[in-house]
Amino acid sequence: MTSSPATGRRPKLDRITWITYLQLSLFAFFLYGFGATQALLRDEQGTSRTIASLHAIVFAAANVIAGLLIPRMMEHWGRGRVIRYAVIVMSLGIAVYTAPFGLPASLIGTALVSCGGVSLVATASAFILDYQGSAGPAALTQANALAALFGFFVPLIIGLTLALAWGWRIGLWALIVALLVTELVRGRQQSTPRLQRAQAPSPKSPTMAGQSRIEHAPMPRRFWWSLGVVGLLLATEFTLTLWSADLLRERAGLGPAAAAASLAAVTGGMFIGRIVGSRLAQTWSVDRLLISSIVFTLSAFFVAWTFTNGWVIITALFVVGLGIAVHWPIGVSRAVASSGGRIDRASGLSSVAAGVAGGIAPFVLGVLSDQIGLHLAFLTVPVLLAAALALLLIRPVTATAPEPALPNDGAPPRLTKDDPAGASLPEPTTADRPAADDRPPRSQ
Repeated sequence: MTSSPATGRRPKLDRITWITYLQLSLFAFFLYGFGATQALLRDEQGTSRTIASLHAIVFAAANVIAGLLIPRMMEHWGRGRVIRYAVIVMSLGIAVYTAPFGLPASLIGTALVSCGGVSLVATASAFILDYQGSAGPAALTQANALAALFGFFVPLIIGLTLALAWGWRIGLWALIVALLVTELVRGRQQSTPRLQRAQAPSPKSPTMAGQSRIEHAPMPRRFWWSLGVVGLLLATEFTLTLWSADLLRERAGLGPAAAAASLAAVTGGMFIGRIVGSRLAQTWSVDRLLISSIVFTLSAFFVAWTFTNGWVIITALFVVGLGIAVHWPIGVSRAVASSGGRIDRASGLSSVAAGVAGGIAPFVLGVLSDQIGLHLAFLTVPVLLAAALALLLIRPVTATAPEPALPNDGAPPRLTKDDPAGASLPEPTTADRPAADDRPPRSQ
């Protein structure tokens, strides 16, 4: 099996790509289960919406800490080993989160899952974008389509287990087993293409030394604008997944189990939206795709916000899911394309931005809902979307010039325009590749 990246803009679906897709999907299983269980956990613990929103704050804080450390961890350990440690930490966190020991345990579990989950997502996303080359945006959208499919089943599973009086924890306990088994399979792949270190495993090669200089150079100004877009879009997604069940309970009068299950409307829409988005990403620019999706989402949101009929709200939330489907994969691809080839740093910082915004926005909505009511508080969603749209229009990535190459002292790699909205690094030659320790660690 070759380790060369995909050529063109159609993703290469080999074994390691599918395994990476699956691992991202397992994190999505928890993430959407996290949103679906928040109202149930609040009922169980007897807390207010403001106190329950502390889970989002803890998730965000742990996300930021892990996100800042991820590029260094990838450089020191290699991507494969970071994924191994991330799966272990995440599995431990899920066990603590589901332990019936009250608010402190659920907060500690949330922090552990966030650290492991963001490390998994950032590392796997960096690998996909690096490995797939110019097909990276389409590949990452495919990965997130599968993740949305997993997310679609989570609320249904939680609603079913509640209806059967099994409790909401069963599905998350099964997730622990799936995470460990998948990582064991990945680690045992003899011919798995290497998950190389973060741009600079060794300064011995002029090419890799040049990659090291690029990776550690200051980020271009356009990257920070792109990062702002990522944060705003992920704040929207987190707010919708964490609070939509409460909206259905309050506006449509649905019971806890039905409201939790109905969250599948959002994730189902995201699944279909990412399938379509993966196709569009092969022909549309990232800016055009994001602008269209935001306008589409805003239209559907106001339908869900205005009506009180349960089926109308659920249908509108499904359409909202279609719109927000491409926000994370295309937003991250856009940020990476704006980074001047600093793939791992861009991926890690995107996770930080998503964590900050995804923690603050749901918390703000929770506090506002205790003060002015959930319905009015939900207007934070269109405000976030409008801000992201403004940044996209003011600072378009596709209208900017490529980042200039570094001075040539030892033949650092020149940047290319293979990606649909920016530059990417060329794949190192066989002579430049690091030793076998960059391969995913085999399980013992």
